[in-house]
Amino acid sequence: MKAKSFMGRMEIGVSLFLLSLGPIYGSRVLSPAYGTELPIRGIARGESRIKVGDKAPLLVPDLIKAHEGGKVIALMLGYPSHCPWCDRMDRYIDEIMKETKNFDDRAVFVQRQTEHAKMILPHPEGVQLKAAYGAEGQPWLFIIDKRGIVRFIYLVFVPSEIFKQNITELLGESKVTQVK
Repeated sequence: MKAKSFMGRMEIGVSLFLLSLGPIYGSRVLSPAYGTELPIRGIARGESRIKVGDKAPLLVPDLIKAHEGGKVIALMLGYPSHCPWCDRMDRYIDEIMKETKNFDDRAVFVQRQTEHAKMILPHPEGVQLKAAYGAEGQPWLFIIDKRGIVRFIYLVFVPSEIFKQNITELLGESKVTQVK
Protein backbone atom coordinates (compact mmCIF):
# COMPACT_ATOMS: atom_id res chain seq x y z
CA MET A 1 0.00 0.00 0.00
CA LYS A 2 2.81 2.40 0.87
CA ALA A 3 4.59 1.63 -2.40
CA LYS A 4 1.51 2.58 -4.43
CA SER A 5 1.13 5.82 -2.49
CA PHE A 6 4.81 6.70 -2.95
CA MET A 7 4.72 5.97 -6.69
CA GLY A 8 1.58 8.09 -7.10
CA ARG A 9 3.26 11.03 -5.35
CA MET A 10 6.41 10.51 -7.38
CA GLU A 11 4.45 10.58 -10.66
CA ILE A 12 2.68 13.77 -9.59
CA GLY A 13 6.02 15.31 -8.64
CA VAL A 14 7.58 14.41 -11.98
CA SER A 15 4.53 15.75 -13.83
CA LEU A 16 4.67 19.04 -11.92
CA PHE A 17 8.40 19.30 -12.59
CA LEU A 18 7.85 18.76 -16.31
CA LEU A 19 5.08 21.37 -16.31
CA SER A 20 7.44 23.86 -14.65
CA LEU A 21 9.91 23.36 -17.52
CA GLY A 22 7.30 24.29 -20.12
CA PRO A 23 8.17 28.00 -20.25
CA ILE A 24 11.89 27.14 -20.52
CA TYR A 25 11.76 24.40 -23.14
CA GLY A 26 8.43 25.04 -24.80
CA SER A 27 5.26 22.93 -24.70
CA ARG A 28 7.06 19.75 -25.83
CA VAL A 29 7.79 18.77 -22.22
CA LEU A 30 4.14 18.88 -21.19
CA SER A 31 3.71 15.25 -22.16
CA PRO A 32 5.88 12.24 -21.36
CA ALA A 33 5.23 11.23 -25.00
CA TYR A 34 7.84 13.79 -26.01
CA GLY A 35 10.62 12.15 -23.98
CA THR A 36 12.62 11.21 -27.08
CA GLU A 37 13.30 12.56 -30.52
CA LEU A 38 11.86 9.45 -32.19
CA PRO A 39 9.44 10.38 -34.99
CA ILE A 40 6.91 7.84 -33.72
CA ARG A 41 5.51 10.16 -31.07
CA GLY A 42 3.03 12.19 -33.09
CA ILE A 43 5.32 14.98 -34.24
CA ALA A 44 5.43 15.80 -37.93
CA ARG A 45 8.72 17.55 -38.63
CA GLY A 46 10.08 19.94 -41.23
CA GLU A 47 8.62 20.35 -44.68
CA SER A 48 7.60 17.65 -47.07
CA ARG A 49 9.34 17.17 -50.40
CA ILE A 50 5.93 17.43 -52.09
CA LYS A 51 4.31 20.88 -51.95
CA VAL A 52 0.82 22.19 -52.62
CA GLY A 53 0.42 22.30 -56.41
CA ASP A 54 2.85 19.42 -57.09
CA LYS A 55 1.88 16.23 -58.89
CA ALA A 56 1.38 13.58 -56.18
CA PRO A 57 3.56 10.47 -56.35
CA LEU A 58 0.83 7.84 -56.76
CA LEU A 59 3.14 4.88 -56.22
CA VAL A 60 1.00 2.22 -54.54
CA PRO A 61 -1.97 0.24 -55.89
CA ASP A 62 -4.63 1.95 -53.71
CA LEU A 63 -3.55 5.40 -54.89
CA ILE A 64 -3.25 4.37 -58.53
CA LYS A 65 -6.71 2.77 -58.48
CA ALA A 66 -8.30 5.82 -56.82
CA HIS A 67 -6.64 8.20 -59.28
CA GLU A 68 -7.66 6.12 -62.29
CA GLY A 69 -11.20 6.14 -60.89
CA GLY A 70 -11.18 9.96 -60.81
CA LYS A 71 -11.45 10.18 -57.01
CA VAL A 72 -10.22 12.75 -54.55
CA ILE A 73 -7.63 11.12 -52.29
CA ALA A 74 -6.96 11.79 -48.61
CA LEU A 75 -3.57 10.21 -47.90
CA MET A 76 -2.51 9.98 -44.27
CA LEU A 77 1.05 8.97 -43.48
CA GLY A 78 1.22 7.96 -39.83
CA TYR A 79 0.73 5.16 -37.35
CA PRO A 80 -2.65 5.25 -35.53
CA SER A 81 -1.96 2.46 -33.05
CA HIS A 82 1.10 4.26 -31.66
CA CYS A 83 0.65 7.98 -32.35
CA PRO A 84 -2.21 9.83 -30.56
CA TRP A 85 -2.71 12.44 -33.31
CA CYS A 86 -2.65 9.76 -36.01
CA ASP A 87 -5.26 7.81 -34.08
CA ARG A 88 -7.56 10.83 -33.75
CA MET A 89 -7.30 11.77 -37.41
CA ASP A 90 -7.68 8.18 -38.56
CA ARG A 91 -10.82 7.71 -36.46
CA TYR A 92 -12.65 10.86 -37.43
CA ILE A 93 -11.69 10.72 -41.11
CA ASP A 94 -12.81 7.09 -41.22
CA GLU A 95 -16.09 8.12 -39.55
CA ILE A 96 -16.62 10.99 -42.01
CA MET A 97 -15.98 8.65 -44.93
CA LYS A 98 -18.57 6.19 -43.55
CA GLU A 99 -21.15 8.93 -42.89
CA THR A 100 -20.78 10.36 -46.38
CA LYS A 101 -20.38 6.97 -48.07
CA ASN A 102 -16.94 8.13 -49.24
CA PHE A 103 -18.51 11.38 -50.39
CA ASP A 104 -20.91 9.39 -52.57
CA ASP A 105 -18.04 7.17 -53.72
CA ARG A 106 -16.11 10.13 -55.13
CA ALA A 107 -13.30 10.17 -52.54
CA VAL A 108 -11.04 7.64 -50.85
CA PHE A 109 -9.06 7.61 -47.59
CA VAL A 110 -5.70 5.81 -47.70
CA GLN A 111 -3.61 5.45 -44.55
CA ARG A 112 -0.10 3.97 -44.37
CA GLN A 113 2.26 3.42 -41.45
CA THR A 114 5.56 5.18 -42.16
CA GLU A 115 7.55 4.75 -38.95
CA HIS A 116 8.67 1.85 -36.80
CA ALA A 117 7.32 1.16 -33.34
CA LYS A 118 9.50 -1.06 -31.17
CA MET A 119 9.54 -4.36 -33.07
CA ILE A 120 6.79 -3.49 -35.57
CA LEU A 121 8.17 -2.45 -38.93
CA PRO A 122 6.12 -0.33 -41.32
CA HIS A 123 4.70 -1.90 -44.45
CA PRO A 124 7.02 -1.43 -47.46
CA GLU A 125 4.38 0.81 -49.10
CA GLY A 126 4.58 3.16 -46.11
CA VAL A 127 8.36 3.38 -46.37
CA GLN A 128 8.07 4.01 -50.13
CA LEU A 129 5.48 6.78 -49.62
CA LYS A 130 7.48 8.38 -46.80
CA ALA A 131 10.51 8.64 -49.10
CA ALA A 132 8.50 9.91 -52.08
CA TYR A 133 6.60 12.56 -50.10
CA GLY A 134 9.59 13.47 -47.90
CA ALA A 135 7.45 13.22 -44.79
CA GLU A 136 9.43 13.11 -41.55
CA GLY A 137 7.60 12.14 -38.39
CA GLN A 138 3.85 11.80 -38.32
CA PRO A 139 1.02 12.34 -39.02
CA TRP A 140 0.91 14.01 -42.40
CA LEU A 141 -2.29 14.41 -44.41
CA PHE A 142 -2.09 15.09 -48.15
CA ILE A 143 -5.35 15.84 -49.94
CA ILE A 144 -5.03 15.15 -53.65
CA ASP A 145 -7.51 16.26 -56.31
CA LYS A 146 -8.96 14.18 -59.16
CA ARG A 147 -6.10 15.20 -61.46
CA GLY A 148 -3.47 13.91 -59.02
CA ILE A 149 -2.38 17.34 -57.78
CA VAL A 150 -1.69 17.89 -54.06
CA ARG A 151 -4.09 20.64 -52.99
CA PHE A 152 -3.81 20.61 -49.19
CA ILE A 153 -1.13 19.45 -46.75
CA TYR A 154 -1.65 19.19 -43.00
CA LEU A 155 0.92 18.36 -40.33
CA VAL A 156 -0.21 16.73 -37.08
CA PHE A 157 -3.94 17.55 -37.25
CA VAL A 158 -6.74 19.04 -39.30
CA PRO A 159 -10.19 19.73 -37.81
CA SER A 160 -12.97 17.56 -39.23
CA GLU A 161 -14.93 20.54 -40.59
CA ILE A 162 -11.89 21.76 -42.53
CA PHE A 163 -11.31 18.24 -43.86
CA LYS A 164 -14.94 18.00 -45.06
CA GLN A 165 -14.74 21.48 -46.59
CA ASN A 166 -11.52 20.62 -48.47
CA ILE A 167 -12.97 17.41 -49.93
CA THR A 168 -16.24 19.12 -50.84
CA GLU A 169 -14.36 21.93 -52.58
CA LEU A 170 -12.27 19.49 -54.60
CA LEU A 171 -15.38 17.61 -55.64
CA GLY A 172 -16.57 20.84 -57.23
CA GLU A 173 -19.38 21.57 -54.82
CA SER A 174 -18.02 24.95 -53.71
CA LYS A 175 -15.26 27.41 -54.54
CA VAL A 176 -11.77 25.93 -54.13
CA THR A 177 -9.29 27.81 -51.98
CA GLN A 178 -5.81 26.46 -51.39
CA VAL A 179 -4.77 26.24 -47.77
CA LYS A 180 -1.54 24.96 -46.37
